[in-house]
Amino acid sequence: MANNYQRIDALAAVIRESKGANQELLLEWLRRGLLEATEREYGSPQKVKVTWNRKTGDVNMVAMMEVVDAVEPGKSHLQMTLRKARKYDSKARIGDEVAVPINFGDFGRAAINVFRKEFHLLEKSAERQKVYEEYSKRIGQLIPRCVVQQVYKNRVNVRVAGQIDAVIPPEERARGERFEHGDTVLPVLIEVLSPDSTEPQLILSRATPLLVRRLFEREAPEIDEGVVQIKAIAREAGVRTKIAVASSDMRIDAVGTFVGMKGMRVQSVMRELNGERIDIIPWTIDKKLLVTNALLPATVIRVTTKKIVNPEDGKEETIMVATVPDDEIGKAKGKGGHNVRLAGKLVGCRIEVEELSVWEKRKKWEDMMRVDISEFSCVNEKMAERLTRAGFDSADTIVGCSPEELMKVQGVGPVIAAKLLKETGELIEKRTREVEEKKEEARIMDEASREDGGETEVGEGAGTAEPEE
Repeated sequence: MANNYQRIDALAAVIRESKGANQELLLEWLRRGLLEATEREYGSPQKVKVTWNRKTGDVNMVAMMEVVDAVEPGKSHLQMTLRKARKYDSKARIGDEVAVPINFGDFGRAAINVFRKEFHLLEKSAERQKVYEEYSKRIGQLIPRCVVQQVYKNRVNVRVAGQIDAVIPPEERARGERFEHGDTVLPVLIEVLSPDSTEPQLILSRATPLLVRRLFEREAPEIDEGVVQIKAIAREAGVRTKIAVASSDMRIDAVGTFVGMKGMRVQSVMRELNGERIDIIPWTIDKKLLVTNALLPATVIRVTTKKIVNPEDGKEETIMVATVPDDEIGKAKGKGGHNVRLAGKLVGCRIEVEELSVWEKRKKWEDMMRVDISEFSCVNEKMAERLTRAGFDSADTIVGCSPEELMKVQGVGPVIAAKLLKETGELIEKRTREVEEKKEEARIMDEASREDGGETEVGEGAGTAEPEE
């Protein structure tokens, strides 16, 4: 049984090296293993007590047996006579419990195998508890020394530091990345499973935007010093990343700091990401300017905002509309629309891009719809000047107003206010009919031009299919 005693010595070493709550956990598992073994040997478990001497590091395992006059049949592992008990405790009396050292030599092969199984479970549980305590504090950090062990159904099993099992789930892989057995990989830790889990405890990611942030922190010490900051980051793993950066020192170029001399810093990050493209733009609180920068390399001519109601949840949503030259719509959208999507994530709202020709066409109709205050028959030149200074320069600014609002303007009384409101409705209705008639004429001309095989003007909502640079 020497091999069994060697296992007990190894177990004692594990307990000596453990700290804190682990010691109690290990001792409890040892006691449970002994209970399983004695139950297998005798048909019912003994009353087992396990203690650990902190000074010597020895693990003491005893069975508590009741002192009786005569041992009952089938209870020789729970009871002993007074004469036998006196060998372990000279002061023992009937009814006392005596601690009897557990002798593994008395155990059969089946009982030893049960204990061996529990021993392995104990070691595994201790290891997983240690991993949980160590790595739960490192969530969000880079995990070096990861070696690929197996790739199965897009799930990458890796070994951390040569001994800890970890996994990169399919959804946490970057697009286009390929791994082979033995490859080294540098991921970010995103989750640590509890010791009770049967899955690999460490959940790693190569797709999180946090990976890009951590890689730049490794390359640019100015981030840790607080001189420059990453204010926003948006990523489609394996395709493209956009980051907006700022500096706390006006003398320092934040973008240049991240790019590095001759682009060394950003190229180092891109190599780690297998060539994933990275756009670095200056951060600004002006959202329109941020949109302009975020849509690079496309040239943004103008940015406007509009409010819409989301049909799914009924909430009001703000959309930024960026106007770009017709021949750069492909650049602005990007392949598969990823450039405009990432720009929207970076800014924090949805972005729509439109061609300049579409905007000019819409602007033309909008300008035609405008009814200037000077066109009102009930308003003289002096009154028109006062209304304009008050913000009522067109029919659009008057429609929906109350008479009381209009009467705040000097010289506008109840009668003039009523005339203004009445004429506003009439003029808008008249102008709408005129513009609709012109739109119909333009539509007919466009259809005739198509039938003749002529070129047509780019309609609203059309786009080009130019590839991205």
